[in-house]
Amino acid sequence: MSPSTIVAVLLAVGAVSWVFRVTPIAVLPAARLPASVRRLLDHAAPAAIAAMVGAGIAGGAALSDLGPRVPVLVGAVVAATVAWRRRGLVLPVVAGLAVAVALTAL
Repeated sequence: MSPSTIVAVLLAVGAVSWVFRVTPIAVLPAARLPASVRRLLDHAAPAAIAAMVGAGIAGGAALSDLGPRVPVLVGAVVAATVAWRRRGLVLPVVAGLAVAVALTAL
């Protein structure tokens, strides 16, 4: 494949992805959704972040040993504990990252 074909395919896929994400918002605004659905949507962002963090912690087949994951696992536990105790996103992320970096440096 030529580089221009690859770029064209990437742009087309990006456009289709954008249309799929924007269409439900444009066609059905949140004000018209039932209250139960709006309550579920409040949990969408934290669920997406948890999914990304979980995938990052899992490490896949590249890390078959638990040893390299320990700093990240401890950092995730610290972040979860701070998030449980306090509202917001910045403090838990900073606390978990600080613990993971400190443990990795040891």
